[in-house]
Amino acid sequence: MFSVGEDNFLIFHTWLIDRHFNNDMAGRPHIYDLNKHVKKELVLDRPMQRAEINWIPLDLNGELYFTYSLDPLRVAKCDTKSGQCRFVFEQKGADRQPFVYSSDHLRGGTPWVLYKYPYYISVAHSVLVTKKPLDSFSVYNANIVVLCVDPWRVVYVSRNIKLHPDWLNSSPLIRKHTITSPFFYPSGIIMWSDDVIDISGHLSDADGHIVRMRGLKKLIKGVIDRDRRNRNGTVAVVRTSQQYLIESMKQDVAADWVFFGDIIAGTVESS
Repeated sequence: MFSVGEDNFLIFHTWLIDRHFNNDMAGRPHIYDLNKHVKKELVLDRPMQRAEINWIPLDLNGELYFTYSLDPLRVAKCDTKSGQCRFVFEQKGADRQPFVYSSDHLRGGTPWVLYKYPYYISVAHSVLVTKKPLDSFSVYNANIVVLCVDPWRVVYVSRNIKLHPDWLNSSPLIRKHTITSPFFYPSGIIMWSDDVIDISGHLSDADGHIVRMRGLKKLIKGVIDRDRRNRNGTVAVVRTSQQYLIESMKQDVAADWVFFGDIIAGTVESS
């Protein structure tokens, strides 16, 4: 759930027959206006992929935007009445980077919330796909992301958020035939102060939970201070964050683990 100005919305994803996709089944995002009880399918101003997911909503000056992808960063602006969307920003190199499931690790997350203009925060989920020791199993994690909207750029992606293993294992792993370990999947966020946020989500597809995170102020202040010192607004090259997540994960697993989408290890698949 998210707000745009005084209006409240739900965003959800469903599969349907899409006349824009050769009348074939396609996954499409929708918004539901909780004030007017009206549903609208979101449609881009260009050909859409078979599964359009992981759009993160952003209320900017009372207008609806979505980060369509985080690395490369693509931003779309949408009309809440018609559902029509158009891209207003695409990171240099984005046109050469179509979504590839096993290589695009940093994905959707909670709605963006304003921390200190022009900086917004979200808790995104990431998915790494294993090649070894298990073939094509997914490893889910949650990561803090900081977005600057003037000019548009992602300025920070955290390492995986650490959660107590006893709590992680308190719910059954529903998709144990395709997922390696328990995980928390973030979907909502409330910022109580500049130091405390609540994150809602589900635990391993089984149960809904709310996680409270403290100590945010020091982290985000450091991120903003470093970004402001970067006067040229230098933006990392495409897929820097994607590779960072792999390198971080390598530190938490055995040396023989190999992941798809690893630029250094040469396991990036073609689209």
